[in-house]
Amino acid sequence: MARLRRVLIASMACGAMCLHGAASSWAQPAPGKLAAAPDPSPLLVEPKTPEEYFASTLLMVDLARMDLARKYLDQFDSGSPDDELMLKIRDKHGTSEFVKLARIQELQPLSAQLLDRLNTLARKQSEDPAFVDGLIARLIGDPTQRELATRELRNAGPRAVPQILKQMSRPEMAERQDTLVIALTRMGRQIVPPLLGGLDAPEDRVRAAVIEVLGILEANEAIPYLWFPAFSEAQPSGVRMAAQRTLAKLITGSKEKTDRLSSITASNELRRLAKMLFQKPDLLPREADRSVLIWGWDADAGTAMSKTHSPQIAAMLLSSRFARQSLALSPDQSEPQRQYLASLLGLEVLQNGWDKPRSVDPGTAMYLALTAGEETVSQVLADALEASQPATAVAALEVLGQIGTREQLQGLKGLKSPVLAALNAPDARIQFAAATTILRIEPKNSFPGANRVVSVLARALTDPGQARAVVIDADQGRASRTAAYLKDAGFEGMMASTGRDGFEKAANSAGVDVIVVHANCIRWELTQTLSNIRADARTAAIPVVVYGADSTRADVDRLVARNSPATFVAESASSNDFNHQFKPFADGLKSPMLSAGERNQQKVSAAYWLATLVTGRGSKVFDVSQAEKELALVIESPDAGPNAIVALGGLPSGAAQRRLSEVALNTQLDAGLREAAASQLGYHIQRFGLLLTKDGVAAVHSGWVAAEQPSVKSALAGVIGTLRPNATLVGERLQQFPTPAARTP
Repeated sequence: MARLRRVLIASMACGAMCLHGAASSWAQPAPGKLAAAPDPSPLLVEPKTPEEYFASTLLMVDLARMDLARKYLDQFDSGSPDDELMLKIRDKHGTSEFVKLARIQELQPLSAQLLDRLNTLARKQSEDPAFVDGLIARLIGDPTQRELATRELRNAGPRAVPQILKQMSRPEMAERQDTLVIALTRMGRQIVPPLLGGLDAPEDRVRAAVIEVLGILEANEAIPYLWFPAFSEAQPSGVRMAAQRTLAKLITGSKEKTDRLSSITASNELRRLAKMLFQKPDLLPREADRSVLIWGWDADAGTAMSKTHSPQIAAMLLSSRFARQSLALSPDQSEPQRQYLASLLGLEVLQNGWDKPRSVDPGTAMYLALTAGEETVSQVLADALEASQPATAVAALEVLGQIGTREQLQGLKGLKSPVLAALNAPDARIQFAAATTILRIEPKNSFPGANRVVSVLARALTDPGQARAVVIDADQGRASRTAAYLKDAGFEGMMASTGRDGFEKAANSAGVDVIVVHANCIRWELTQTLSNIRADARTAAIPVVVYGADSTRADVDRLVARNSPATFVAESASSNDFNHQFKPFADGLKSPMLSAGERNQQKVSAAYWLATLVTGRGSKVFDVSQAEKELALVIESPDAGPNAIVALGGLPSGAAQRRLSEVALNTQLDAGLREAAASQLGYHIQRFGLLLTKDGVAAVHSGWVAAEQPSVKSALAGVIGTLRPNATLVGERLQQFPTPAARTP
């Protein structure tokens, strides 16, 4: 490329000298007329072939003649260059020249389209095993062939590495391994990601070769992956020594300083990495589609392969890898034990799907957690809540529901109970799992948070499936606008004009997912509002968004940092701008929205537990009357209705008795629901007395008379019997019964 440009520049210079002598004879523009047309091409000879058109384009870019660069690029494209020609030009000029052209605005969109086409061709070519095998064969040829093959491998990039590693793994390639190592080294740092997958190769010599290449390439990103092979007793001495020397070089600058490293250092560092990834999955680099690419060894393919994952799953995969390695180096340490279990539980939930029931079959993480014991799982739950990892928290709570004791409500070893803390987590799934775990433990005495259990169940009965937000702002117009922005993001907004009012709404409304407060809020001001939010168990874990003029950001940054989870969002003139700032924060704090199936499952479960509480010892610990309004709303549900009827039957209120009567007399409902409601109505009158009005009693009588289904009529007859009929009514009813006929023996 450089030689061609020098030739073209020389031609341009000669042309300029030849034309200089004729310059004096050129006609000058007459006074008052337009200037001459743009300068002609500086080339003495115009290009004629596609290769010359492309080379001329590059030259004109160097000379800042974008008009001519565009002209020559158009001419190159008009010749419809085939795939072979595109790759030939790539090999001659390099991919970087296509990238440079694609970034020049005057040459777009054509230059970008050519780059996309080249990338597609290069990917297809480099993924062809036969093509890569041919290049590997040429590496053993004469120096010229070796240089050309190395250049083409460098152009192929990371996609050629799997086939190189596959060839390197073949026994007959052992003698040529050094040649492949040199080729990999000359391919540059672009191949580091697939080399990381090669660290899991089953052949010792391949792992050692990969480690050597990573050291030569000074791949600092490989440090986390080298700790285990450097100090694991399961690794052969050659691999351990190679990994230790490479680590020493990357960390200290000298591969001879291996004495500064130890297995203790390795275990601690792996544990730190596992915890960091568990807490902050956003640290992983992402692809254009926001996925994370991870390379690993594929036994079936016999080489390193890449897979894309969501950031959450990718972080759990790597966290479990590093935690397991730390555990292997320090098997008696409790921290890597629970970190490994935490990552496994979270990974299992995410991979199987939130709406799938968790299995405790042998071989699952849930089964493993059952065997780990209450104390370890309780610590896993605490770590998950601290890291805002709902997948792990939900799984740990379900395990504690099977193996936990009442000590969970006081906390083990005097520590704060993570199960009670989970009741106030910002995630609805965690709250519900905590409530059901507590109910399975069957507490005998009241405890802090008992009322919270019922409020979580009540919310599950009528959850509309929409996230909720409290907006605190004295400016009603601005608050309404912000609530509208939040609605676009999927949040139902509740507005409050003062800090105190907003706090009370958040504390007394089950299921608030975020509190959005303006920096200039009043009664309480911002600092006091945030302090009260974090001091109350009902709101302590709810994420907070402080919004205001961008100029106030610096003034509140420290306050926001002290009240994590929290962030600052600048006031916005559009929903897009607001949610561009808000959504990344919100998405990282909770699990996906409950599916319709999950909501219905929670509704049925909540009705069951409330019915169980009012009919058992739980009524002494839990005040089910808090959920009366929600029970009355779902009493006609085919799934949750039967248990809601039972729960209402245990509440001593006139409203509960009236609602039971309405369902029992509603001819549009299923006969089974009507029968159950009538039975509970009779029981309710027996237990709490008649609380119906005179008209209500008359309606029951009319409904009994008009009832057609025998089961419903019988159940309503039981209600009639509880109304204490006088002697006259009893006599009339007895006389209406037919005289028994004699039966033949």
